[in-house]
Amino acid sequence: MVLPVLSIMLLSIIYGGITFFNYVELANAVAVGARTLGTTGAAQGTNACATANTALTTAAGNLNASQITIAPETFAMGYTCTSAPVAGDAATISATYPCNLPIPFTSINLCPMTGGSSSPKQGGVTLCPSAYCIVATTTVYVE
Repeated sequence: MVLPVLSIMLLSIIYGGITFFNYVELANAVAVGARTLGTTGAAQGTNACATANTALTTAAGNLNASQITIAPETFAMGYTCTSAPVAGDAATISATYPCNLPIPFTSINLCPMTGGSSSPKQGGVTLCPSAYCIVATTTVYVE
């Protein structure tokens, strides 16, 4: 009688751990990308954002790089990376990563999004608060 309850608890702990690990991995990768943009942004000119995005996807080694969605970098004055960042500007980098949390041996998927395209519903109830379960944002000042 106790085995099903303990099994569900064990699976919940495992999936929660996987989701938290993915969040920590993405947050670290966003911090690396932001650090790259902050330290080399003014010197690299219009290539600064591409360099920061490359650093972000490289730092997220355990995540599927094709599923990481990087929002366009924005600066304090509201412009994006179409022009070179200026020293002293605050730059914000955001990235998202989808979740897919199926419960084995059931037809229940707690967050059935392989690409994060829409917020899923099961029985009329929204399972995930947004299209992506994992979101990380960091703001730095360009040197």
